Amino acid sequence: MSAKKDNRLAWGVTLLVFGCLFILKQIHILPSEFEPYVFDFKNYPLIMGVIFLFCHSNKNIGIVLIVVGLLFRLSDIIQLTRHISDFIWPVLLILAGAIMVFGKKK
Repeated sequence: MSAKKDNRLAWGVTLLVFGCLFILKQIHILPSEFEPYVFDFKNYPLIMGVIFLFCHSNKNIGIVLIVVGLLFRLSDIIQLTRHISDFIWPVLLILAGAIMVFGKKK
């Protein structure tokens, strides 16, 4: 696929996705609890990045867009992972047990 056609596909799918989301919002089909997440400008690079990863042959564009979106969401990510250290040891114990139970037997 040529780069020009590949670029058109990625941008076309992006426009289709955002257009469908806005239509769903206008006709009140999209649940109201999703609207703050879907229509927050900080999420647009994330959505576009995922679309570009799937539709564009140059995956770097999608990766850059996802990184930009994650940087926009960095304060939210820090807030979510603030108490992750409380879960490290229990998760490691569960993983070790699962590997021992479900791992390959010699």
